[in-house]
Amino acid sequence: MVSTLLVSLFLLLALIAVPIFGSSFLAWQLGLFLLYGVAAQGVGLAWGAGGFLPLGNALFFGGGAYLSAFALKATEGDLWINLGAMLGIAFLLGGLAFIVGMVLFRGKAGSGPSFSLVALALVLIFSQLANSATGLTGGFNGFSGYQPLGNLDAFGNFYFVIVVLVVVVTLALLLVHRLPIGLLLRAMVANEDRLALLGFAPHRLKAGVFAGSAFITGLAGGLYASHQGIVTPQAIGFLLSAEFVIWAAVGGRMHPLGPLLGAVAIGWLSSELRDSVSWWELAVACIFLVVVLLFKKGSFQIVETAINLAKRAGLVPRTARHAVILTPPNSKAAEPISTIRFRDIHLQAGAVRILNGVTIELVDRGVLAVIGPNGAGKSTLLNALTGTLPVTGGDVFSGEIQLTNRRPHEVLSYGIGRKMQIPSIFPGLSVAENLRVASFAGRFKPWDFFMPQAMRWQSPMVRRVLAEAGVAFDTGTNDDAQILSQGTKQVLEFLIATAAEPRVLLLDEPAAGMSPTESQEMVRLVRAYIELTGASIVLVEHDMKVVEALSERVAVLHFGEVLAEGKFDEVRANPKVQDVYAGGHK
Repeated sequence: MVSTLLVSLFLLLALIAVPIFGSSFLAWQLGLFLLYGVAAQGVGLAWGAGGFLPLGNALFFGGGAYLSAFALKATEGDLWINLGAMLGIAFLLGGLAFIVGMVLFRGKAGSGPSFSLVALALVLIFSQLANSATGLTGGFNGFSGYQPLGNLDAFGNFYFVIVVLVVVVTLALLLVHRLPIGLLLRAMVANEDRLALLGFAPHRLKAGVFAGSAFITGLAGGLYASHQGIVTPQAIGFLLSAEFVIWAAVGGRMHPLGPLLGAVAIGWLSSELRDSVSWWELAVACIFLVVVLLFKKGSFQIVETAINLAKRAGLVPRTARHAVILTPPNSKAAEPISTIRFRDIHLQAGAVRILNGVTIELVDRGVLAVIGPNGAGKSTLLNALTGTLPVTGGDVFSGEIQLTNRRPHEVLSYGIGRKMQIPSIFPGLSVAENLRVASFAGRFKPWDFFMPQAMRWQSPMVRRVLAEAGVAFDTGTNDDAQILSQGTKQVLEFLIATAAEPRVLLLDEPAAGMSPTESQEMVRLVRAYIELTGASIVLVEHDMKVVEALSERVAVLHFGEVLAEGKFDEVRANPKVQDVYAGGHK
Protein backbone atom coordinates (compact mmCIF):
# COMPACT_ATOMS: atom_id res chain seq x y z
CA MET A 1 0.00 0.00 0.00
CA VAL A 2 2.84 2.40 0.91
CA SER A 3 4.65 1.77 -2.38
CA THR A 4 1.41 2.36 -4.30
CA LEU A 5 0.90 5.72 -2.63
CA LEU A 6 4.54 6.68 -3.23
CA VAL A 7 4.25 5.90 -6.94
CA SER A 8 1.08 7.98 -7.18
CA LEU A 9 2.67 10.87 -5.25
CA PHE A 10 5.76 10.85 -7.47
CA LEU A 11 3.55 10.83 -10.58
CA LEU A 12 1.51 13.74 -9.23
CA LEU A 13 4.58 15.87 -8.42
CA ALA A 14 6.21 15.12 -11.78
CA LEU A 15 3.11 16.15 -13.73
CA ILE A 16 2.53 19.28 -11.65
CA ALA A 17 6.09 20.39 -12.40
CA VAL A 18 5.53 20.43 -16.18
CA PRO A 19 3.69 23.79 -16.51
CA ILE A 20 5.94 25.30 -13.83
CA PHE A 21 9.19 24.55 -15.64
CA GLY A 22 7.81 24.26 -19.19
CA SER A 23 5.60 26.25 -21.52
CA SER A 24 1.81 26.36 -21.60
CA PHE A 25 1.90 24.67 -25.01
CA LEU A 26 3.96 21.82 -23.58
CA ALA A 27 1.37 21.38 -20.81
CA TRP A 28 -1.45 21.42 -23.40
CA GLN A 29 0.35 18.87 -25.56
CA LEU A 30 1.18 16.62 -22.59
CA GLY A 31 -2.44 16.93 -21.42
CA LEU A 32 -3.62 15.46 -24.73
CA PHE A 33 -1.14 12.58 -24.49
CA LEU A 34 -2.21 11.94 -20.90
CA LEU A 35 -5.88 11.74 -21.91
CA TYR A 36 -4.93 9.22 -24.57
CA GLY A 37 -2.89 7.44 -21.90
CA VAL A 38 -5.89 7.15 -19.55
CA ALA A 39 -7.93 5.71 -22.42
CA ALA A 40 -5.06 3.27 -23.09
CA GLN A 41 -5.16 2.34 -19.38
CA GLY A 42 -8.76 1.31 -19.98
CA VAL A 43 -7.56 -0.96 -22.78
CA GLY A 44 -4.79 -2.26 -20.53
CA LEU A 45 -7.33 -3.11 -17.83
CA ALA A 46 -9.39 -5.21 -20.24
CA TRP A 47 -6.44 -6.76 -22.08
CA GLY A 48 -4.09 -7.30 -19.16
CA ALA A 49 -6.41 -7.97 -16.21
CA GLY A 50 -9.41 -9.32 -18.12
CA GLY A 51 -7.58 -11.37 -20.72
CA PHE A 52 -9.59 -10.09 -23.70
CA LEU A 53 -8.60 -7.55 -26.37
CA PRO A 54 -11.03 -4.61 -26.81
CA LEU A 55 -10.64 -3.36 -30.38
CA GLY A 56 -13.51 -0.89 -30.03
CA ASN A 57 -12.74 1.24 -26.99
CA ALA A 58 -12.81 4.42 -29.09
CA LEU A 59 -16.58 3.86 -28.95
CA PHE A 60 -16.48 4.83 -25.25
CA PHE A 61 -13.86 7.55 -25.74
CA GLY A 62 -15.78 9.20 -28.57
CA GLY A 63 -19.10 8.51 -26.87
CA GLY A 64 -17.87 10.21 -23.73
CA ALA A 65 -16.55 13.12 -25.78
CA TYR A 66 -19.74 13.68 -27.78
CA LEU A 67 -22.10 13.29 -24.82
CA SER A 68 -19.94 15.54 -22.63
CA ALA A 69 -19.84 18.17 -25.38
CA PHE A 70 -23.65 18.05 -25.56
CA ALA A 71 -23.80 18.44 -21.76
CA LEU A 72 -21.29 21.32 -21.80
CA LYS A 73 -23.35 23.18 -24.39
CA ALA A 74 -26.53 22.63 -22.38
CA THR A 75 -25.04 23.73 -19.02
CA GLU A 76 -22.81 26.55 -20.31
CA GLY A 77 -19.65 25.51 -18.51
CA ASP A 78 -20.81 25.30 -14.86
CA LEU A 79 -17.97 23.34 -13.19
CA TRP A 80 -19.81 21.11 -10.73
CA ILE A 81 -22.77 20.47 -12.99
CA ASN A 82 -20.37 19.59 -15.80
CA LEU A 83 -18.38 17.24 -13.57
CA GLY A 84 -21.55 15.53 -12.40
CA ALA A 85 -22.71 15.16 -15.98
CA MET A 86 -19.37 13.68 -17.06
CA LEU A 87 -19.41 11.19 -14.22
CA GLY A 88 -22.97 10.25 -15.08
CA ILE A 89 -22.00 9.77 -18.73
CA ALA A 90 -19.03 7.59 -17.74
CA PHE A 91 -21.29 5.47 -15.52
CA LEU A 92 -23.79 5.19 -18.37
CA LEU A 93 -21.07 3.98 -20.75
CA GLY A 94 -19.82 1.54 -18.11
CA GLY A 95 -23.35 0.20 -17.62
CA LEU A 96 -23.84 -0.28 -21.35
CA ALA A 97 -20.48 -2.06 -21.56
CA PHE A 98 -21.50 -4.35 -18.69
CA ILE A 99 -24.72 -5.31 -20.49
CA VAL A 100 -22.88 -5.94 -23.75
CA GLY A 101 -20.21 -7.92 -21.88
CA MET A 102 -22.78 -10.10 -20.11
CA VAL A 103 -24.35 -10.96 -23.46
CA LEU A 104 -21.09 -11.61 -25.30
CA PHE A 105 -19.05 -13.32 -22.58
CA ARG A 106 -21.89 -15.61 -21.59
CA GLY A 107 -22.13 -16.90 -25.14
CA LYS A 108 -19.69 -18.15 -27.72
CA ALA A 109 -18.60 -14.61 -28.62
CA GLY A 110 -16.94 -14.33 -25.23
CA SER A 111 -13.77 -16.07 -26.32
CA GLY A 112 -10.77 -14.57 -28.06
CA PRO A 113 -11.20 -13.05 -31.53
CA SER A 114 -15.00 -13.23 -31.47
CA PHE A 115 -15.31 -10.55 -28.81
CA SER A 116 -12.70 -8.35 -30.48
CA LEU A 117 -14.49 -8.58 -33.82
CA VAL A 118 -17.86 -7.68 -32.28
CA ALA A 119 -16.26 -4.68 -30.54
CA LEU A 120 -14.67 -3.67 -33.83
CA ALA A 121 -18.01 -3.92 -35.63
CA LEU A 122 -19.67 -1.69 -33.01
CA VAL A 123 -17.05 1.04 -33.31
CA LEU A 124 -17.30 0.99 -37.10
CA ILE A 125 -21.10 1.32 -36.91
CA PHE A 126 -21.04 4.26 -34.50
CA SER A 127 -18.22 5.94 -36.38
CA GLN A 128 -20.38 5.86 -39.50
CA LEU A 129 -23.33 7.24 -37.53
CA ALA A 130 -21.18 10.10 -36.22
CA ASN A 131 -20.21 10.96 -39.78
CA SER A 132 -23.73 10.80 -41.18
CA ALA A 133 -25.78 12.37 -38.34
CA THR A 134 -24.77 15.94 -39.24
CA GLY A 135 -27.72 17.49 -37.42
CA LEU A 136 -26.59 16.02 -34.13
CA THR A 137 -22.83 15.54 -34.33
CA GLY A 138 -21.84 18.03 -36.98
CA GLY A 139 -20.75 15.19 -39.23
CA PHE A 140 -17.27 15.36 -40.72
CA ASN A 141 -16.77 18.95 -39.49
CA GLY A 142 -17.36 17.91 -35.88
CA PHE A 143 -19.37 19.28 -32.96
CA SER A 144 -18.20 22.57 -31.41
CA GLY A 145 -19.49 25.86 -30.02
CA TYR A 146 -19.58 24.83 -26.33
CA GLN A 147 -17.76 26.19 -23.28
CA PRO A 148 -15.02 24.01 -21.74
CA LEU A 149 -15.40 22.44 -18.32
CA GLY A 150 -15.79 25.20 -15.75
CA ASN A 151 -14.70 27.69 -18.45
CA LEU A 152 -11.12 26.61 -17.72
CA ASP A 153 -8.45 27.49 -20.26
CA ALA A 154 -7.15 24.41 -22.11
CA PHE A 155 -3.69 26.04 -22.14
CA GLY A 156 -3.90 26.91 -18.45
CA ASN A 157 -5.56 25.40 -15.38
CA PHE A 158 -7.43 22.72 -17.28
CA TYR A 159 -4.16 20.78 -17.38
CA PHE A 160 -4.41 20.20 -13.62
CA VAL A 161 -7.87 18.66 -14.03
CA ILE A 162 -6.27 16.15 -16.41
CA VAL A 163 -3.49 15.50 -13.88
CA VAL A 164 -6.06 14.74 -11.18
CA LEU A 165 -7.77 12.25 -13.48
CA VAL A 166 -4.46 10.57 -14.35
CA VAL A 167 -3.41 10.20 -10.70
CA VAL A 168 -6.84 9.01 -9.48
CA VAL A 169 -7.17 6.40 -12.25
CA THR A 170 -3.59 5.18 -11.81
CA LEU A 171 -3.98 4.94 -8.03
CA ALA A 172 -7.27 3.05 -8.41
CA LEU A 173 -5.73 0.56 -10.86
CA LEU A 174 -2.70 0.03 -8.63
CA LEU A 175 -4.99 -0.65 -5.66
CA VAL A 176 -7.11 -3.10 -7.66
CA HIS A 177 -3.97 -5.11 -8.37
CA ARG A 178 -3.44 -5.55 -4.61
CA LEU A 179 -7.03 -6.40 -3.70
CA PRO A 180 -8.85 -9.76 -3.94
CA ILE A 181 -10.47 -8.69 -7.21
CA GLY A 182 -7.01 -8.27 -8.73
CA LEU A 183 -5.94 -11.75 -7.62
CA LEU A 184 -9.16 -13.26 -8.97
CA LEU A 185 -8.66 -11.56 -12.32
CA ARG A 186 -5.12 -12.94 -12.56
CA ALA A 187 -6.48 -16.37 -11.69
CA MET A 188 -9.18 -16.02 -14.36
CA VAL A 189 -6.61 -15.19 -17.04
CA ALA A 190 -4.45 -18.13 -15.88
CA ASN A 191 -7.24 -20.76 -15.78
CA GLU A 192 -10.82 -19.68 -16.39
CA ASP A 193 -12.27 -23.20 -16.11
CA ARG A 194 -10.74 -23.84 -12.68
CA LEU A 195 -12.00 -20.49 -11.38
CA ALA A 196 -15.53 -21.35 -12.55
CA LEU A 197 -15.43 -24.62 -10.59
CA LEU A 198 -14.58 -22.55 -7.51
CA GLY A 199 -17.91 -20.77 -7.83
CA PHE A 200 -16.89 -17.59 -9.66
CA ALA A 201 -18.66 -16.69 -12.91
CA PRO A 202 -15.97 -15.68 -15.45
CA HIS A 203 -18.48 -13.97 -17.71
CA ARG A 204 -19.54 -11.66 -14.86
CA LEU A 205 -15.95 -10.86 -13.95
CA LYS A 206 -15.12 -10.09 -17.59
CA ALA A 207 -18.24 -7.96 -17.98
CA GLY A 208 -17.26 -6.05 -14.85
CA VAL A 209 -13.75 -5.47 -16.21
CA PHE A 210 -15.20 -4.33 -19.54
CA ALA A 211 -17.47 -1.91 -17.66
CA GLY A 212 -14.47 -0.53 -15.74
CA SER A 213 -12.55 -0.15 -18.98
CA ALA A 214 -15.46 1.73 -20.57
CA PHE A 215 -15.87 3.95 -17.49
CA ILE A 216 -12.20 4.98 -17.50
CA THR A 217 -12.15 5.53 -21.25
CA GLY A 218 -15.40 7.53 -21.09
CA LEU A 219 -13.92 9.85 -18.44
CA ALA A 220 -10.90 10.49 -20.65
CA GLY A 221 -13.21 11.19 -23.59
CA GLY A 222 -15.25 13.62 -21.50
CA LEU A 223 -12.19 15.72 -20.68
CA TYR A 224 -10.97 15.42 -24.26
CA ALA A 225 -14.04 17.37 -25.41
CA SER A 226 -13.09 20.32 -23.20
CA HIS A 227 -9.40 20.04 -24.02
CA GLN A 228 -9.91 20.16 -27.80
CA GLY A 229 -12.97 22.39 -28.04
CA ILE A 230 -14.33 20.21 -30.83
CA VAL A 231 -15.31 16.55 -31.21
CA THR A 232 -14.99 14.91 -34.62
CA PRO A 233 -15.81 11.38 -35.82
CA GLN A 234 -12.10 10.52 -35.55
CA ALA A 235 -12.61 10.40 -31.77
CA ILE A 236 -14.91 7.42 -32.18
CA GLY A 237 -13.18 5.71 -35.10
CA PHE A 238 -11.32 2.44 -35.51
CA LEU A 239 -7.95 4.15 -36.07
CA LEU A 240 -7.99 5.63 -32.57
CA SER A 241 -9.10 2.24 -31.15
CA ALA A 242 -6.08 0.64 -32.82
CA GLU A 243 -3.80 3.34 -31.41
CA PHE A 244 -5.10 2.66 -27.89
CA VAL A 245 -4.11 -0.98 -28.35
CA ILE A 246 -0.68 -0.05 -29.72
CA TRP A 247 0.03 2.32 -26.83
CA ALA A 248 -1.01 -0.34 -24.30
CA ALA A 249 1.17 -2.94 -26.04
CA VAL A 250 4.24 -0.69 -26.28
CA GLY A 251 3.98 0.57 -22.70
CA GLY A 252 2.89 -2.73 -21.18
CA ARG A 253 -0.68 -3.84 -20.61
CA MET A 254 0.07 -5.76 -17.40
CA HIS A 255 0.91 -2.68 -15.28
CA PRO A 256 -1.30 0.44 -14.90
CA LEU A 257 1.61 2.76 -15.68
CA GLY A 258 2.51 0.89 -18.88
CA PRO A 259 -0.26 2.20 -21.20
CA LEU A 260 0.26 5.71 -19.81
CA LEU A 261 3.97 5.48 -20.57
CA GLY A 262 3.25 4.10 -24.05
CA ALA A 263 0.79 6.85 -25.01
CA VAL A 264 2.99 9.70 -23.76
CA ALA A 265 6.18 8.26 -25.25
CA ILE A 266 4.72 7.54 -28.70
CA GLY A 267 2.78 10.81 -28.71
CA TRP A 268 5.87 12.84 -27.86
CA LEU A 269 8.05 10.88 -30.29
CA SER A 270 5.53 11.35 -33.11
CA SER A 271 5.30 15.09 -32.50
CA GLU A 272 9.10 15.42 -32.50
CA LEU A 273 9.64 13.32 -35.63
CA ARG A 274 6.68 14.63 -37.64
CA ASP A 275 8.39 17.85 -38.77
CA SER A 276 11.93 16.54 -39.06
CA VAL A 277 11.66 13.00 -40.46
CA SER A 278 9.85 12.31 -43.73
CA TRP A 279 9.09 8.70 -42.89
CA TRP A 280 8.27 9.31 -39.25
CA GLU A 281 5.30 6.89 -39.30
CA LEU A 282 7.63 4.12 -40.44
CA ALA A 283 10.10 4.98 -37.66
CA VAL A 284 7.36 4.81 -35.01
CA ALA A 285 6.10 1.51 -36.47
CA CYS A 286 9.61 0.04 -36.28
CA ILE A 287 9.91 1.07 -32.63
CA PHE A 288 6.56 -0.58 -31.97
CA LEU A 289 7.69 -3.84 -33.60
CA VAL A 290 11.00 -3.88 -31.72
CA VAL A 291 9.34 -3.32 -28.33
CA VAL A 292 6.61 -5.92 -28.93
CA LEU A 293 9.09 -8.55 -30.16
CA LEU A 294 11.72 -8.02 -27.46
CA PHE A 295 9.51 -7.25 -24.47
CA LYS A 296 6.39 -9.39 -24.09
CA LYS A 297 5.19 -7.18 -21.23
CA GLY A 298 5.94 -3.94 -23.08
CA SER A 299 8.57 -1.32 -22.38
CA PHE A 300 7.52 -1.10 -18.72
CA GLN A 301 9.21 -4.48 -18.38
CA ILE A 302 12.51 -2.57 -18.52
CA VAL A 303 11.47 -0.54 -15.48
CA GLU A 304 10.36 -3.65 -13.56
CA THR A 305 13.62 -5.45 -14.42
CA ALA A 306 15.65 -2.46 -13.21
CA ILE A 307 13.73 -2.36 -9.92
CA ASN A 308 14.22 -6.11 -9.36
CA LEU A 309 17.96 -5.81 -10.04
CA ALA A 310 18.16 -2.88 -7.63
CA LYS A 311 16.41 -4.97 -4.96
CA ARG A 312 18.84 -7.84 -5.45
CA ALA A 313 21.76 -5.43 -5.21
CA GLY A 314 20.35 -3.98 -2.00
CA LEU A 315 19.85 -0.52 -3.52
CA VAL A 316 16.11 -0.73 -2.90
CA PRO A 317 14.96 -2.11 0.47
CA ARG A 318 12.70 -5.14 0.40
CA THR A 319 9.47 -4.85 2.31
CA ALA A 320 9.17 -7.57 4.93
CA ARG A 321 5.67 -8.94 5.10
CA HIS A 322 4.47 -10.92 8.07
CA ALA A 323 0.75 -10.90 7.44
CA VAL A 324 -1.41 -12.49 10.12
CA ILE A 325 -3.39 -15.41 8.68
CA LEU A 326 -7.13 -14.99 9.09
CA THR A 327 -9.72 -17.76 9.25
CA PRO A 328 -12.32 -17.06 6.55
CA PRO A 329 -16.11 -17.24 7.05
CA ASN A 330 -17.83 -20.61 6.83
CA SER A 331 -18.21 -21.99 3.33
CA LYS A 332 -21.67 -22.49 1.85
CA ALA A 333 -20.34 -25.60 0.12
CA ALA A 334 -19.86 -27.24 3.54
CA GLU A 335 -23.60 -27.29 4.29
CA PRO A 336 -25.16 -30.81 4.31
CA ILE A 337 -26.87 -31.90 1.09
CA SER A 338 -29.02 -34.83 0.08
CA THR A 339 -27.63 -37.84 -1.76
CA ILE A 340 -26.97 -37.17 -5.43
CA ARG A 341 -28.66 -39.50 -7.92
CA PHE A 342 -28.04 -39.90 -11.65
CA ARG A 343 -31.26 -41.14 -13.28
CA ASP A 344 -31.16 -42.48 -16.84
CA ILE A 345 -28.49 -40.02 -17.97
CA HIS A 346 -27.91 -39.69 -21.71
CA LEU A 347 -25.24 -37.49 -23.22
CA GLN A 348 -24.58 -37.16 -26.91
CA ALA A 349 -22.06 -35.02 -28.82
CA GLY A 350 -23.14 -34.78 -32.43
CA ALA A 351 -23.71 -38.31 -33.64
CA VAL A 352 -21.59 -39.82 -30.86
CA ARG A 353 -23.49 -41.27 -27.91
CA ILE A 354 -21.24 -41.06 -24.84
CA LEU A 355 -23.60 -41.93 -21.98
CA ASN A 356 -26.51 -44.31 -22.56
CA GLY A 357 -28.96 -44.38 -19.67
CA VAL A 358 -26.62 -44.24 -16.67
CA THR A 359 -28.36 -44.61 -13.30
CA ILE A 360 -26.13 -44.35 -10.22
CA GLU A 361 -26.57 -43.16 -6.64
CA LEU A 362 -23.60 -41.74 -4.73
CA VAL A 363 -22.41 -43.07 -1.38
CA ASP A 364 -23.68 -40.91 1.51
CA ARG A 365 -20.31 -40.93 3.27
CA GLY A 366 -17.32 -42.47 1.56
CA VAL A 367 -16.17 -43.31 -1.95
CA LEU A 368 -18.01 -44.47 -5.04
CA ALA A 369 -15.33 -45.54 -7.52
CA VAL A 370 -16.24 -45.32 -11.20
CA ILE A 371 -13.92 -47.49 -13.29
CA GLY A 372 -13.82 -48.77 -16.83
CA PRO A 373 -11.71 -48.79 -19.99
CA ASN A 374 -10.62 -45.57 -21.67
CA GLY A 375 -13.56 -43.98 -23.46
CA ALA A 376 -16.15 -45.66 -21.25
CA GLY A 377 -17.66 -42.29 -20.22
CA LYS A 378 -16.20 -41.92 -16.71
CA SER A 379 -14.98 -38.31 -17.00
CA THR A 380 -18.05 -37.48 -19.07
CA LEU A 381 -20.22 -38.55 -16.14
CA LEU A 382 -18.42 -36.00 -13.95
CA ASN A 383 -18.74 -33.40 -16.71
CA ALA A 384 -22.48 -34.01 -16.76
CA LEU A 385 -22.69 -33.21 -13.04
CA THR A 386 -20.55 -30.05 -13.22
CA GLY A 387 -22.21 -28.62 -16.32
CA THR A 388 -19.12 -28.89 -18.51
CA LEU A 389 -21.10 -30.97 -21.02
CA PRO A 390 -24.88 -30.67 -21.53
CA VAL A 391 -27.03 -33.64 -20.56
CA THR A 392 -29.29 -34.60 -23.47
CA GLY A 393 -31.57 -36.90 -21.49
CA GLY A 394 -32.30 -37.93 -17.92
CA ASP A 395 -31.91 -36.02 -14.65
CA VAL A 396 -29.48 -35.40 -11.80
CA PHE A 397 -31.02 -34.81 -8.37
CA SER A 398 -29.87 -33.92 -4.87
CA GLY A 399 -32.97 -34.83 -2.89
CA GLU A 400 -35.66 -32.84 -4.70
CA ILE A 401 -33.20 -30.27 -6.10
CA GLN A 402 -32.71 -30.50 -9.87
CA LEU A 403 -29.00 -30.31 -10.77
CA THR A 404 -29.23 -31.17 -14.45
CA ASN A 405 -27.31 -28.81 -16.75
CA ARG A 406 -26.27 -26.35 -14.09
CA ARG A 407 -23.48 -24.02 -15.24
CA PRO A 408 -19.95 -24.85 -13.95
CA HIS A 409 -19.79 -21.79 -11.66
CA GLU A 410 -23.09 -22.79 -10.00
CA VAL A 411 -22.26 -26.32 -8.84
CA LEU A 412 -20.12 -25.32 -5.83
CA SER A 413 -23.13 -23.54 -4.33
CA TYR A 414 -24.78 -27.00 -4.23
CA GLY A 415 -21.82 -28.40 -2.31
CA ILE A 416 -20.00 -30.00 -5.27
CA GLY A 417 -16.26 -29.61 -5.79
CA ARG A 418 -14.07 -31.13 -8.47
CA LYS A 419 -10.51 -32.16 -9.17
CA MET A 420 -9.78 -32.48 -12.88
CA GLN A 421 -8.18 -35.36 -14.80
CA ILE A 422 -5.11 -33.28 -15.68
CA PRO A 423 -3.98 -31.10 -12.73
CA SER A 424 -5.90 -27.86 -13.13
CA ILE A 425 -4.13 -25.14 -11.14
CA PHE A 426 -3.43 -21.44 -11.73
CA PRO A 427 -0.10 -21.24 -13.61
CA GLY A 428 1.74 -17.98 -13.14
CA LEU A 429 0.41 -17.66 -9.58
CA SER A 430 2.39 -18.86 -6.59
CA VAL A 431 1.34 -21.86 -4.53
CA ALA A 432 0.21 -19.48 -1.76
CA GLU A 433 -1.86 -17.46 -4.25
CA ASN A 434 -3.44 -20.64 -5.66
CA LEU A 435 -4.59 -21.62 -2.17
CA ARG A 436 -5.70 -18.08 -1.37
CA VAL A 437 -8.00 -18.05 -4.40
CA ALA A 438 -9.34 -21.44 -3.27
CA SER A 439 -9.99 -19.96 0.19
CA PHE A 440 -12.31 -17.40 -1.42
CA ALA A 441 -14.49 -20.18 -2.88
CA GLY A 442 -17.91 -20.57 -1.30
CA ARG A 443 -17.26 -17.66 1.08
CA PHE A 444 -17.18 -14.47 -0.96
CA LYS A 445 -19.75 -11.72 -0.58
CA PRO A 446 -19.85 -8.89 -3.19
CA TRP A 447 -17.97 -6.47 -0.91
CA ASP A 448 -15.18 -8.99 -0.25
CA PHE A 449 -13.80 -8.35 -3.75
CA PHE A 450 -12.46 -5.05 -2.41
CA MET A 451 -11.63 -5.96 1.22
CA PRO A 452 -7.85 -6.14 1.84
CA GLN A 453 -8.24 -8.51 4.82
CA ALA A 454 -9.57 -11.23 2.50
CA MET A 455 -6.05 -11.44 1.08
CA ARG A 456 -5.03 -13.00 4.42
CA TRP A 457 -7.65 -15.74 4.40
CA GLN A 458 -6.46 -19.32 4.54
CA SER A 459 -8.92 -22.19 4.52
CA PRO A 460 -8.57 -24.18 7.77
CA MET A 461 -9.46 -27.33 5.82
CA VAL A 462 -6.15 -27.20 3.95
CA ARG A 463 -4.13 -27.29 7.17
CA ARG A 464 -6.39 -29.89 8.80
CA VAL A 465 -6.30 -32.29 5.84
CA LEU A 466 -2.52 -32.11 5.56
CA ALA A 467 -2.11 -32.64 9.31
CA GLU A 468 -4.61 -35.52 9.43
CA ALA A 469 -2.97 -37.25 6.45
CA GLY A 470 0.57 -36.58 7.64
CA VAL A 471 1.54 -35.11 4.26
CA ALA A 472 4.25 -32.44 4.13
CA PHE A 473 3.36 -29.58 1.79
CA ASP A 474 4.57 -25.97 1.91
CA THR A 475 1.36 -23.94 1.54
CA GLY A 476 3.12 -20.58 1.91
CA THR A 477 5.71 -20.81 -0.85
CA ASN A 478 5.88 -18.05 -3.44
CA ASP A 479 7.20 -20.39 -6.14
CA ASP A 480 5.26 -20.39 -9.40
CA ALA A 481 2.87 -23.34 -9.23
CA GLN A 482 3.63 -24.14 -12.86
CA ILE A 483 7.15 -25.38 -12.02
CA LEU A 484 5.93 -28.02 -9.55
CA SER A 485 6.30 -31.71 -10.31
CA GLN A 486 3.29 -33.69 -11.55
CA GLY A 487 2.74 -35.33 -8.18
CA THR A 488 2.95 -32.03 -6.31
CA LYS A 489 0.53 -30.43 -8.76
CA GLN A 490 -1.92 -33.27 -8.04
CA VAL A 491 -1.71 -32.56 -4.31
CA LEU A 492 -2.05 -28.81 -4.88
CA GLU A 493 -5.17 -29.25 -6.98
CA PHE A 494 -6.66 -31.60 -4.37
CA LEU A 495 -6.13 -28.86 -1.76
CA ILE A 496 -7.66 -26.26 -4.11
CA ALA A 497 -10.72 -28.48 -4.64
CA THR A 498 -11.19 -29.15 -0.92
CA ALA A 499 -10.50 -25.64 0.43
CA ALA A 500 -14.20 -24.75 0.15
CA GLU A 501 -15.09 -27.96 2.06
CA PRO A 502 -17.58 -29.33 -0.51
CA ARG A 503 -19.78 -32.16 0.75
CA VAL A 504 -19.52 -33.89 -2.63
CA LEU A 505 -16.04 -34.17 -4.15
CA LEU A 506 -15.40 -35.42 -7.69
CA LEU A 507 -11.89 -36.81 -8.14
CA ASP A 508 -10.85 -37.54 -11.71
CA GLU A 509 -7.72 -39.74 -11.70
CA PRO A 510 -6.11 -38.03 -8.67
CA ALA A 511 -3.18 -40.49 -8.67
CA ALA A 512 -2.35 -40.19 -12.38
CA GLY A 513 1.34 -39.53 -12.97
CA MET A 514 2.22 -40.16 -9.31
CA SER A 515 4.74 -42.60 -7.94
CA PRO A 516 3.50 -45.44 -5.67
CA THR A 517 4.60 -43.45 -2.62
CA GLU A 518 2.81 -40.33 -3.84
CA SER A 519 -0.30 -42.39 -4.62
CA GLN A 520 -0.39 -43.58 -1.01
CA GLU A 521 -0.15 -39.96 0.13
CA MET A 522 -3.16 -39.17 -2.06
CA VAL A 523 -5.07 -42.09 -0.50
CA ARG A 524 -4.32 -40.66 2.97
CA LEU A 525 -5.47 -37.20 1.87
CA VAL A 526 -8.79 -38.54 0.58
CA ARG A 527 -9.37 -40.56 3.74
CA ALA A 528 -8.51 -37.55 5.89
CA TYR A 529 -10.99 -35.38 4.01
CA ILE A 530 -13.77 -37.94 4.44
CA GLU A 531 -12.96 -38.27 8.13
CA LEU A 532 -13.04 -34.50 8.67
CA THR A 533 -16.12 -33.67 6.60
CA GLY A 534 -18.11 -36.85 6.07
CA ALA A 535 -18.01 -36.08 2.35
CA SER A 536 -19.33 -38.18 -0.48
CA ILE A 537 -16.58 -38.89 -3.02
CA VAL A 538 -16.81 -39.94 -6.66
CA LEU A 539 -13.47 -41.41 -7.67
CA VAL A 540 -12.49 -42.05 -11.29
CA GLU A 541 -9.22 -43.96 -11.26
CA HIS A 542 -7.24 -46.56 -13.24
CA ASP A 543 -4.94 -47.58 -10.38
CA MET A 544 -6.76 -50.54 -8.80
CA LYS A 545 -4.71 -50.33 -5.61
CA VAL A 546 -6.08 -46.83 -5.03
CA VAL A 547 -9.60 -47.98 -5.91
CA GLU A 548 -9.37 -50.98 -3.58
CA ALA A 549 -7.98 -48.88 -0.73
CA LEU A 550 -10.68 -46.20 -0.90
CA SER A 551 -13.93 -47.48 -2.37
CA GLU A 552 -17.07 -48.48 -0.48
CA ARG A 553 -18.77 -49.25 -3.78
CA VAL A 554 -17.58 -49.62 -7.37
CA ALA A 555 -19.46 -48.95 -10.60
CA VAL A 556 -18.05 -50.18 -13.92
CA LEU A 557 -18.87 -48.20 -17.07
CA HIS A 558 -18.57 -49.72 -20.54
CA PHE A 559 -19.65 -47.92 -23.72
CA GLY A 560 -21.51 -45.35 -21.61
CA GLU A 561 -23.56 -47.91 -19.65
CA VAL A 562 -23.30 -49.33 -16.15
CA LEU A 563 -21.92 -52.83 -16.65
CA ALA A 564 -21.69 -53.82 -12.98
CA GLU A 565 -21.96 -52.29 -9.53
CA GLY A 566 -21.15 -53.51 -6.00
CA LYS A 567 -18.29 -54.07 -3.58
CA PHE A 568 -14.77 -54.10 -5.01
CA ASP A 569 -14.35 -57.88 -4.63
CA GLU A 570 -17.79 -58.51 -6.14
CA VAL A 571 -17.04 -56.38 -9.17
CA ARG A 572 -13.59 -57.92 -9.63
CA ALA A 573 -15.13 -61.38 -9.66
CA ASN A 574 -17.86 -60.44 -12.14
CA PRO A 575 -17.33 -62.38 -15.43
CA LYS A 576 -18.65 -59.50 -17.53
CA VAL A 577 -16.11 -57.16 -15.99
CA GLN A 578 -13.31 -59.66 -16.50
CA ASP A 579 -14.26 -59.91 -20.17
CA VAL A 580 -14.02 -56.17 -20.93
CA TYR A 581 -11.78 -54.63 -18.30
CA ALA A 582 -8.48 -55.42 -16.58
CA GLY A 583 -7.14 -52.88 -14.11
CA GLY A 584 -3.44 -52.38 -13.57
CA HIS A 585 -1.20 -51.88 -10.55
CA LYS A 586 1.66 -49.45 -10.19
